[in-house]
Amino acid sequence: MEVYCGLCGEKSHQLFSHLREVHEMRPEKYQERCPGAPLISEDLAAYIREQRIVASDKGLKKKTELFGVEFLTDILPGELVPEVDECYVFDEGLARQILISLREGEKILLVGPTGCGKSTLVEQLAARLNWPVVRVAASGGVTESDLLGEWTVQDGETTYNYGFLPRAMKMGAICLIDEIDGIEPSVAFSIHQVMEARGKLVLLQNGGEIIEPHENFRLVTTANSLGHGDETGLYAGIKVLNAAFLDRFASVFEMSYMPPPLEAQIVRNRAPSCTKAMARTLVKVATDVRKAREEDQIFCTFSTRRLIELARKYSQLGEFSAALQLAVLSRLQQSDRQVVSEIFQRHLGDVL
Repeated sequence: MEVYCGLCGEKSHQLFSHLREVHEMRPEKYQERCPGAPLISEDLAAYIREQRIVASDKGLKKKTELFGVEFLTDILPGELVPEVDECYVFDEGLARQILISLREGEKILLVGPTGCGKSTLVEQLAARLNWPVVRVAASGGVTESDLLGEWTVQDGETTYNYGFLPRAMKMGAICLIDEIDGIEPSVAFSIHQVMEARGKLVLLQNGGEIIEPHENFRLVTTANSLGHGDETGLYAGIKVLNAAFLDRFASVFEMSYMPPPLEAQIVRNRAPSCTKAMARTLVKVATDVRKAREEDQIFCTFSTRRLIELARKYSQLGEFSAALQLAVLSRLQQSDRQVVSEIFQRHLGDVL
């Protein structure tokens, strides 16, 4: 059973979008004009109660609770919303803290070693909240034009092509900037104003246009260092970030590799043919390699990403020695290769 618009007779299961688009009217004003007129059908009302859907002048939203933190989300995924990875394993405590910061609209910095899952964590939280993500790698030589936009010629006409930051601000997306400690300081300065609470963006290149952030816009960045330069020697191109820039982050989360049981579970999720025993052993190897790096015995580290690739290669080739060579050893300098080989020999000598 549908409902009828009291102004024009249009029928629908809900009148919110009709009132906004046809009559340019908020629901409250409509109810003043048509007292007692329903806005939604009885069938839709029952569905809304069951699915915890909230009706507002911005349309229908769904109450979604994730790790104890509640959000109002779009009912269906839209453009640029990441796909849900059912195999993803969350560190629930960390996920909850990040969700609280996202809910509060804070500017977020995630710091941790390569391959520990910083960006993937943000994307998988967003996927479960139907939240679009605009992602870019700052270490790839991102320019101020990439960030803010530039004038271009299209079909013989000059037009302003917005960069990824104003696009994310307009659409209410999470702007995820990977490896922010690889960005040029002059480029970082251009977004200082956005880093303030509810900060606006002034596009001087476009005649001083002011971009007001959508209420759902968030800025999340990742880094391999705390902005003071690379103290490990692992990450070429790392820049020292301006103290005023760093001070604008309301929340800084230090991430590391998952606890061994969770990391072993991740390996098995990504490489299902890997046995529990093998996954646990691989994590032990990775832990020992990371410890050797901390003790300055070697230059390399061992990321979760590399663990997964090793397990996949082993599944594909059926020969561990070949998988180890392709996924791990071939990437290392000779001195590191010898130490890492010895660690593997100690844990997996029976399959090498």
